[in-house]
Amino acid sequence: MSRLVRGGIALTALAAVLIQYTTFISGTNDGFAIATLRYFSYFTITTNCLVAVGWGAAAFAPETRLGRFFLKDTIRTAVTSYIVLVGVIYHVLLAAIHDPQGIEWYANHLLHTIVPLAVFLEWLFLSGERLTRFGHIISWQVYPVVYTAYTLIKGAITSFYPYPFLDVNALGYGGVAIQLVGLILTFVITSAIFVGIGKLQVRLMR
Repeated sequence: MSRLVRGGIALTALAAVLIQYTTFISGTNDGFAIATLRYFSYFTITTNCLVAVGWGAAAFAPETRLGRFFLKDTIRTAVTSYIVLVGVIYHVLLAAIHDPQGIEWYANHLLHTIVPLAVFLEWLFLSGERLTRFGHIISWQVYPVVYTAYTLIKGAITSFYPYPFLDVNALGYGGVAIQLVGLILTFVITSAIFVGIGKLQVRLMR
């Protein structure tokens, strides 16, 4: 059952990424290489790719090194916190200024609503032994920090920033720094909530 659900989640995430990619490429005047680089510069896309790879490996190749890695509770919990934040941040900060049409609307909701919700429910009800500790929270911030550093460095070179709250052109480095403090706190608090949920589940199952 767990492998079936994880496989379904992985295929849904992959389909959403590919559908959105085709609409993104067809709707831009940038060259193929530049458009592709920009598309995979979105945290939404990289995180859905992480879900597709991780949950896919856990479902279809659980005995491989990659499959075992993504079956670890610490890794599953970290990725779940990332994808849930993808959904929360989109619906709180970005949905009001984003109006996708046609097939893009469906892909958009798969990326920002269906996949985050499905991953959360799978993590909540189909996980194995809970092994996460609050000490893991710091290491979980490596992914968002590396993503942010990459985005700012690339933006300084290309002047392209995928999100308005990271747009140095509009906010300046000081304004972006303020936004980043809020984002970092959001990631840390969300991570702590997930660890807390895991610990609560352990207590309830005793």
